[in-house]
Amino acid sequence: MVSITRWSASLLLAVTAANGAALRELPVIDCTDGGVIDIEIKAGTASVENVLEFDTRAYHFQGSDTASVPGNTIKMHPGQECTLRVTNNLVGTACGDTHSNDYHCPDTHTLHTHGLHVSPSEDNIDTHIEPNGGTHDYVYHLPEEHLMGTHWYHAHHHGSTAMQVGSGMAGVLLVEPHESYSLPADLEELYNDEVY
Repeated sequence: MVSITRWSASLLLAVTAANGAALRELPVIDCTDGGVIDIEIKAGTASVENVLEFDTRAYHFQGSDTASVPGNTIKMHPGQECTLRVTNNLVGTACGDTHSNDYHCPDTHTLHTHGLHVSPSEDNIDTHIEPNGGTHDYVYHLPEEHLMGTHWYHAHHHGSTAMQVGSGMAGVLLVEPHESYSLPADLEELYNDEVY
């Protein structure tokens, strides 16, 4: 077992890609209307392209025993509801409602998103999911007019954000275009194969 930092892992991925090896595509979980995605936080072993393994705290999706570093891509749809059920199975001491930006509470978790246009109560960074089995449902209601795009989610408990994100607790949020969306005419022309 090799112990590495996130920077070493990034370097290894870059070197592996430069040597011609294909990088793996992260699994995509489609959160359809009313869907629930189970995310468990626990210590486990992560693998980088089957080249090395390392122990880390990481997200485990839909009951998987395999750590996902970074986290799986979560696909959402405008006009629909998506629930991320986060269970914190790290073993540690609960820290309560401590608000401080110095290092503390490494086993407490909060999930935060960037790019979603939702109510602050839905993306509440004051949520504290305590270790030893604490659970919280993050229910997101994407408005029908929500713009499509690539966004991200990550661990955000003040006092342990850097450590948790550095261990791989982050991932992509992909918001699909609404079914009624059509490309504006000037862009349609730009992307038309006949033009080029």
